[in-house]
Amino acid sequence: MKKALVSSLALLASTLAPACSLILDFTECTEDAHCSDDGELICVAERCEESGPVVSVSANVSSDTVWRAEKTYVLKDIIYVLPGARLTVEAGTTILGDQESALVVAPGGRLEALGTSERPVVFTSSKPEGMRAAGDWGGVSLLGYARVNTPSPLLEGLADAEFARFGGNDDDHNCGVIQYTRIEFAGRALEKDAELNGLTLAGCGSKTVIDYVQVHRGLDDGLELFGGTVDLRHVVITASADDGLDWQLGWTGSAQFVAIEQREGGDAGIEADNFEDDHDAAPRSSPRLYNVTILGVAGGQRGAVLRRGTGGVLSNLLIVGESTEAIDIRDAATVAALSSGGLAVRNSMFFGNGPGGAHHFPTLEDEPPGSEDDDDDGFDEAMFLVDPALANSVDLDPQLASVANATAPGWVPSASAAVRANADRPPAEHDGATFDDTADYVGAFNPDAANLWTSGWTAYPVN
Repeated sequence: MKKALVSSLALLASTLAPACSLILDFTECTEDAHCSDDGELICVAERCEESGPVVSVSANVSSDTVWRAEKTYVLKDIIYVLPGARLTVEAGTTILGDQESALVVAPGGRLEALGTSERPVVFTSSKPEGMRAAGDWGGVSLLGYARVNTPSPLLEGLADAEFARFGGNDDDHNCGVIQYTRIEFAGRALEKDAELNGLTLAGCGSKTVIDYVQVHRGLDDGLELFGGTVDLRHVVITASADDGLDWQLGWTGSAQFVAIEQREGGDAGIEADNFEDDHDAAPRSSPRLYNVTILGVAGGQRGAVLRRGTGGVLSNLLIVGESTEAIDIRDAATVAALSSGGLAVRNSMFFGNGPGGAHHFPTLEDEPPGSEDDDDDGFDEAMFLVDPALANSVDLDPQLASVANATAPGWVPSASAAVRANADRPPAEHDGATFDDTADYVGAFNPDAANLWTSGWTAYPVN
């Protein structure tokens, strides 16, 4: 009888196994249906979690996962989106980062942060409003398989070498989509002298979409690119403690409509390198940038530092209010690129920079040839960059509403004729990248537009 009972129970268990797997393995899942039918449990990083208003995330994302707007997600550690997995973040979702946390998309993984202008995705500090500060958490990093100019680099600050390597031969690689998204109070140093940035794009390819993204109050750089071919559109970088936009290791993508506002103690609005250890490494950093506004607020040092052999085209720049100078060229390889046309700064406007408001570029008096201050083999930026052939303008007032307002930036010039005088219409397409070729003005904002493209989804909190 006992044997028969056991056999019957075994048969019953076998029959009910598919239906009961929900109960027997309730801690593991790949989708919400594996957890509960009533929504009380949801699947987060392959584990069933209570679907309360706040969800703690402490495990890597190893399968396709959706973070929903009705929840607030708290990153408790460095969370990796593993190869083959896709993390989708719905419009209106808030993600909070604890002190030692970061979100890292490993090569082969994807992040799709799908905000809207009315309901942006927000990555921010887990501390209460009023207590938040730059460096509260690590930030967001996307790693891919596009080309870089050094073999198998590791992203600094990440201890897990298996998921921290990036680069390859797939220039079309897709790291995901980030649109209408804010990243705030990030850039924590996870190791000594190895800070993560607010947003890092390492080896991301041309199918990656970065459009309508703000990085605010980061402790290191706002947005840094390590090689790759990714394009940037409608990017706002505000109050970074170091540089606003930084690139190196052979970035060959493009950017259009970029607004950078610096803060006191910050370094450069743009810091551009090819490769520190080999200024002529290939592929050479050579992005195409159009329609960029850089505001130096209360001590921003330089608008753009171009060094270590970077190439590229920088056109329709508007740089205002830098305390030292607007443009600084460094290193012989960079000078060579500028002289040969591999690097161009043209059709741009410089106003109110440097001591007295009219010191836009270093002179030979600032950097006497052969002296300790000579960082460019005696190159005279002040003479070169005002060559009429480059169509740059200096000391022409764009009439910005407010330059030194860190919580309500006065991005838009009222001098419509001035910012259109020497502007260069971007090409509709160049090397596979598409541009808005109606942008016939200097800077990131159309002076005659009824609405700003920053409206509705950006914010400038102090803490």
